[in-house]
Amino acid sequence: MSTRRDFVKMVAGASLVPAVVRASQVLNPMPAKTAGFAAKVYLESFDYQGVRLLDGMLKAQYDRTREYYYAIPDDDILKGFRERAGLAAPGQAMGGWAQESTSGVFGQWLSGMARMYKATGDTQMRDKAALLMNGWGEAFRKDGQPVTSRRKELGASRVHYSYDKTVCGLVDMAKYTNDKDAAALLDRMVDWGSMKLDRVRIPATPEFPEAFHSGNEWYTLSENLYRAYVLTGDPKYKTFGDVWRYDSYWQKFVDQSNPDIHSLHAYSHVNTLSSAAMSYAVTGDPKYLKGIVNAHDYFQRAQCYATGGYGPGEGLVSNDGALGRSLERTSDNFETPCGSWSIFKLSKYLLQFTGESRFGDWMERVVYNGIGAALPMAPGGRTLYYSDYALGGCKKTYYSAAWPCCSGTYIQDAVDYHDIIYFKGDRSLHVNLFIPSQVTWRVDGSAVQVKQVTDFPVSDTTALTVQPEKPLKFALKFRVPGWTDGAWVSVNGNRQSIECRSGTWAAVDRTWNPGDRIEIHLPMKLAFVPIDPQHPHRIAAVYGPVVLVRDQETVLVPDVDDISKWIVSKAGGLEFHAENRVTAGFVPFYQVRARTGYRMYFDLEPV
Repeated sequence: MSTRRDFVKMVAGASLVPAVVRASQVLNPMPAKTAGFAAKVYLESFDYQGVRLLDGMLKAQYDRTREYYYAIPDDDILKGFRERAGLAAPGQAMGGWAQESTSGVFGQWLSGMARMYKATGDTQMRDKAALLMNGWGEAFRKDGQPVTSRRKELGASRVHYSYDKTVCGLVDMAKYTNDKDAAALLDRMVDWGSMKLDRVRIPATPEFPEAFHSGNEWYTLSENLYRAYVLTGDPKYKTFGDVWRYDSYWQKFVDQSNPDIHSLHAYSHVNTLSSAAMSYAVTGDPKYLKGIVNAHDYFQRAQCYATGGYGPGEGLVSNDGALGRSLERTSDNFETPCGSWSIFKLSKYLLQFTGESRFGDWMERVVYNGIGAALPMAPGGRTLYYSDYALGGCKKTYYSAAWPCCSGTYIQDAVDYHDIIYFKGDRSLHVNLFIPSQVTWRVDGSAVQVKQVTDFPVSDTTALTVQPEKPLKFALKFRVPGWTDGAWVSVNGNRQSIECRSGTWAAVDRTWNPGDRIEIHLPMKLAFVPIDPQHPHRIAAVYGPVVLVRDQETVLVPDVDDISKWIVSKAGGLEFHAENRVTAGFVPFYQVRARTGYRMYFDLEPV
């Protein structure tokens, strides 16, 4: 989009070792329960039903987000659509990226509101979403144009970004609110796109900037059209979804150990991996699964900062140390709400299609250092768009223009917390994230409730109380993160002799009685994380999954292998200080507020 910055031409890193999907060795696939679903599923999400957030950092963010979006005046949101259609258009223009209309974020707002209703039973949000959808639908029926681009000179057919987001919103309205009007509008929308939408698909790169500036981001059209196909069983959605597959890009991760993807638009080219995931879902073709597994592993090695973020200047980088050098010349290091959304989706698909716990690790890093560390939405559509990791000193700031793309994904991120904490297996509950929450599901027709109480990551312990209707045998499994060593678990105060190996699910398989209590201990330690292999002394400090940042005071960092010789705990919890300068405090990145200076990455200096 025209306000996004030119890409920095940079890399991808170390060699890509073809991944082996190991889930079939440890889990039984679950039967497909939905029409049009061809892939094996090893774990199921709760799909925004049965999970409740309890008091804590993420619930507070969710509640603020809900109140913010609910308070946006309906007439303001609909004004641009109504004016275009020649209808009465009360309300105020939104300004910024939504000056002409809210096309760029409208579908994502519908999606977030529909999911909020499904997750919490929030009828006010459901009714607001229905009112907005029907107001938009009235304008669409009147003028025959569902969405627009902010650049009118490009014509009515180059609206892929807004079109895709609106399809997503209509699918979610139909799926999560059971709105029949949504199904009818979705049908009409796809008929329009099949006839009108430009089929030119130029990857967004510096060589073809018009593909990006036009809003021609078609990368998740397959995902959302396939979701419509799975929901309805109507083959026309699959047929149109087939048009937008990005096989030339996805295949790189199947065929090449070190794919050249530098300078591609970062968010789009992680987000499109969800289209590859849904291609696997509807075809069962294993190349798509292999592609997304390998892509995930490649991004961990070659593209990600310690936070889990990626995309300096919104570009993917090359494997010559460009990621490390990006810290010297850019502060727009990670497109935070949008990038977090792409990571949540991809990680969720990978957990479902492989059953492997390691795919929860990227998700967890972004919960605490990505969207969970984002500033709250501010009045007038102000959003934290980019996270800043620059070497010379950083600040969290709001984006200069109102209602950018990240104001669309922000609401989707916040509600997604309900769908990434727990997963269901074959007679098993999988605890993916350690967040205060409660989950209810059924085993052999009997209800089981599990309540998780924790102040993780301030503490390294979480406690779960199991309340089955009657004694039931099932496995309670939890993700042992890659960052921990020496994890252990107790049941009713008795330490269990079970394997808790990093990167796996640890399992407590027993007959559970009402009131049984399980405690999970995940030891955390301080560590250095180098930015890339070419800059082994350019590091961030982490504690478990949490990235620590320091005030802007200049402090020489000794060249030590053991971080504990430099940083020590201040008084328990997540506050630390450098031993060589007591005034240099370290706190979690998620605690930093707007316009407060901090430093995340440091160069180790010889002493």
